[in-house]
Amino acid sequence: KWKKRKDLELVLQGTQPSVVKYEEFFLLSISHISEVEDQRQLESLRIGELTIPVDTSNMVTYWADKLKGVRSVMEYVMDIFNSEIETFDITEDATSSEIHYIFQWMAKRKTVFSVCILNLNNVTTDDLNFFFRNIQFNETVCLEGFLLPKNYRYQRNSFWTFPRGLINAHNGSWMRMSHLLRMNCLNITVMDVPFTNKEINCFLKKWQAGEACPLLNYLHFGFTKLLNLEEMIEGLDGIKVPDGIIREYKIGIPGKNIPFPGGYDIKRNDGTMATVCIFTFPQIPQTHLKIAVSPELAS
Repeated sequence: KWKKRKDLELVLQGTQPSVVKYEEFFLLSISHISEVEDQRQLESLRIGELTIPVDTSNMVTYWADKLKGVRSVMEYVMDIFNSEIETFDITEDATSSEIHYIFQWMAKRKTVFSVCILNLNNVTTDDLNFFFRNIQFNETVCLEGFLLPKNYRYQRNSFWTFPRGLINAHNGSWMRMSHLLRMNCLNITVMDVPFTNKEINCFLKKWQAGEACPLLNYLHFGFTKLLNLEEMIEGLDGIKVPDGIIREYKIGIPGKNIPFPGGYDIKRNDGTMATVCIFTFPQIPQTHLKIAVSPELAS
């Protein structure tokens, strides 16, 4: 049964050893041969066609070419488990050359992966566009870090139509309404989006008509400007939630529910209800928009 599970993960790191994991268990790590600290701990391990030194105290393998080691260890583990690596955590200190290499390897697999946590700090424009054009994920995509490649402009493609679980981005300055309307997942959280009151109103009308994000349970947008909730829900026949009423969106973790003070209830054409509310911080200025779709709202 365990061979049918999709719990293999690569954690790609630059200054630290990269790791291939099964669930929370570290299987093998990959480091450069120059990082060996104690030759006495080393033994030989057969990986594919190669015999590689490994520190048996922590199962770190050492390679003259670290990227070749990452590929070899991934393919070795996938062969043993008879399963693809489904989760990729590309960390803040992964180098541009490492990111380029792993993107190329992923594309050649010609498969749909499950989860990607990608820190954008060292991703080039060409590699980011290649990633969006050639690699697919069907569960979760998290874009971490606030530094997009200089003058980056997102190219339209089908990437955002595939994730069904979570889309999360620290920097959504590239995002346009066309991207949002392509999304169809349970949870969307994106900061620094450039949308206007009118654009959010257009999105909500499409959601109400059943033409946008039918799977949506929860949405959270952050704006670096002040917006107006009444303009957002204009023409939606919204029912105002009395001031002072705070409801909570249940996320399944005890004590971690998300508060929804006031706002408006709106109804989709199939009878599904949603609550829309905003938080404003005039001093910054900043606005946070939250949308929760019933029945996960509780008084």
